[in-house]
Amino acid sequence: MKITKLTILYVHNIRTDSSQTGQRPILLRIDTDSGIYGVGEVGMAYGAGGNAAVGMLKDYAPYILGMDPMNIEAIWEKLLKTTFWGQGGGTVVFGGMSGIDMALWDIKGKALGVPVYQLLGGKCRESMRTYASQIQLAWAPKRNICKTPEDFAKQALVAVEQGYDAVKADVLQFDENGVSGGYWLEGPLLDKVVRVGEARIRAIREAVGPDVDIIVENHAHTDTVAGIQFAKAIEKYNIFFYEELNMPLNPKLTAYAKQNINIPLAAGERIYSRWGYLPFLEARSLDVLQPDLGTCGGITECKKICDMAHAYDMTVQVHVAGTGVACAAALHVEASIPNFCIHEHHQKALMPEYIELCTQNYQPVNGRMPVPELPGIGQDLTEKAYANSDICVIEG
Repeated sequence: MKITKLTILYVHNIRTDSSQTGQRPILLRIDTDSGIYGVGEVGMAYGAGGNAAVGMLKDYAPYILGMDPMNIEAIWEKLLKTTFWGQGGGTVVFGGMSGIDMALWDIKGKALGVPVYQLLGGKCRESMRTYASQIQLAWAPKRNICKTPEDFAKQALVAVEQGYDAVKADVLQFDENGVSGGYWLEGPLLDKVVRVGEARIRAIREAVGPDVDIIVENHAHTDTVAGIQFAKAIEKYNIFFYEELNMPLNPKLTAYAKQNINIPLAAGERIYSRWGYLPFLEARSLDVLQPDLGTCGGITECKKICDMAHAYDMTVQVHVAGTGVACAAALHVEASIPNFCIHEHHQKALMPEYIELCTQNYQPVNGRMPVPELPGIGQDLTEKAYANSDICVIEG
């Protein structure tokens, strides 16, 4: 079997709310001379860099055309070692590798007639505990930014009523007027900012009670000093974990934060490859790793990161903030690893604009996600995905 074609879909702008310019998922399809194809996703639909990711896929295409897609490890190593910049890493480099890698696993599963989790060692569980992610955007198909503590409590209860027993909110992302970045979040934080954020957490806890876990998202909005300051203010609310307290570019600062707070720390959305995770593992500065399959190096690399984490008694929650392609791939990895923590179900997974891009709509039942049982990753792209995308086809 040989790779014959790479098709890149740069989805047209999806407006998520009136305050944002929108998001553009980056999807791909790899075809083979056997007629079997696989789909993948680069996890750079939001923020800056999507055009670069599309360009990276175009540049990688000549390296993989003509190769046997079953030799996933060899292709991964070729993209790492023979492209020069592969050995420098970074979001765009590993993002391109990740999307390709995901599609190759899809091909392999289809060729062998088995779901990908079987190729990763089989199932460790039949379903995954799941949390409602980003409830500050409203736990609904249409976003409506939470402003008051009562808004946060209401959205948490919506999720709980649907069967979730864990929710995640960024309580500092928006000010009282719903303006993103309305606060100056470099530390020390203004007392007003701390009080507003704490009031939102307190409202969630009082609404959901003691048996629902609360995850605090931070998106690295604060520096280390401010992150520690806010963490100390909310420790008493029994936080399940605190995500991206600070940016991960200086691992020693994460270790410093870990020594100064009593909340488990999580990060990984902006950490790439086993080499990127190594200093966090060696310092034992994180408790929950969150590799994104669309940027960390794909399924191949994520499995290695998970295994390394297991040696340090760290659990894993794959970061999921993409389309149904990323979701399906994440479920296979999480089903197959012993050190799984919890699955992330992002608010955008409720949005019709995202759901309609894929043939399968994986949604939790009573707060638990099923394991896909179709061959490959168990996902495909719809005609609407092709019709609503800028498409580039590279053949060899």
